[in-house]
Amino acid sequence: MKVSFDQSKQIILPRKDLKAAEIDAEERALIIGFNEPSFRKSRKVLAEGDLDAKLNARFITYFLPAVEISRMQKKRPRFFIISGLNMALKWNAQNEAQKAIMIASDAIKFDFLRHFFETFFPNDFSIIEYVVPQDILKVPEAKFLALWHLVEKKYPHELKEIRFQLTKFLYPKQFNAKTYDALSKDQVAKLESIDASVAYKYAIGHLFTMGDLNFEGNYVHNLNGYLSIGGEHEFFFNKLRDLACETFKDLGQMLFDRQVIVKNNYRIVLQNNYMVPPPYNGMFDEKGLLEVTYENAKTLDYYNGQEKVQDQLQYMYDNLVSRTEYKKFWDSYRERYLDLKARYKEAYGIHKDW
Repeated sequence: MKVSFDQSKQIILPRKDLKAAEIDAEERALIIGFNEPSFRKSRKVLAEGDLDAKLNARFITYFLPAVEISRMQKKRPRFFIISGLNMALKWNAQNEAQKAIMIASDAIKFDFLRHFFETFFPNDFSIIEYVVPQDILKVPEAKFLALWHLVEKKYPHELKEIRFQLTKFLYPKQFNAKTYDALSKDQVAKLESIDASVAYKYAIGHLFTMGDLNFEGNYVHNLNGYLSIGGEHEFFFNKLRDLACETFKDLGQMLFDRQVIVKNNYRIVLQNNYMVPPPYNGMFDEKGLLEVTYENAKTLDYYNGQEKVQDQLQYMYDNLVSRTEYKKFWDSYRERYLDLKARYKEAYGIHKDW
């Protein structure tokens, strides 16, 4: 089944259909980004968040579509695994203690990814680049909202829907409507009154972390640009990326007072059977992380009772890495994980429970 990019340069595809698809990346490098989300509040903590997104056993499933897409290409591509850590430190951390935990957790996740891909897919990519992009730090904080407003001025109709969806990401319990057009007048007024500026800045930040707008000295860019791969939560971020690139591509030097490298990027959005938080965030309740981690006593069998996420792991077991192989890997990495975590706690002076 040949699948081509449309005018929006985006393919939306059920995850289960990827294995039968033919997708030409046109020699673009593959890119998948993940982030460190804000700390959640447990039942016992009312003020500051105490629950962080630790490495979980579902985490790896977010990155595996790159293997299948790589195998569709005539030449094996480069694969960029991008961390939005610098965005998280700007907008998701409340204090220095949380920043230290985010930095350590991010580094451990990179280590886990390296070991996983070296174990199971050592030859599927020309090279895998593990990058924490720095371009996001070269844009003044005050400019992010100004950039958002520039896009909003040029595309007011499109930004209404994007603004609503980003606000829902930030405040999921505030609205029960699925689209902006389904909002009542009172709900529109409520939407206008909510400060969701962090979400807008985060959306604009995608341009500088996913290879759309690039400054010199960040990393060695792929000549043909990038094909980003993400879950359904990326759809509206991708739409904003597209509109923002159209807005900024001829204004780069004036807006940023430096040379700007613009890439003609493609995007793939893969839909799972259920809308759940992406694997790098993990699912939470007020007691903690509803995932298999090295900190709890749960085994991979725990996911058998979690219908909403089990299909993600089952897809991996059926098509890429068997359950037996993954269990062996997960169990074998435990000692390294605990050692790395202890070292980072010592090095970064992390004293709180982590």
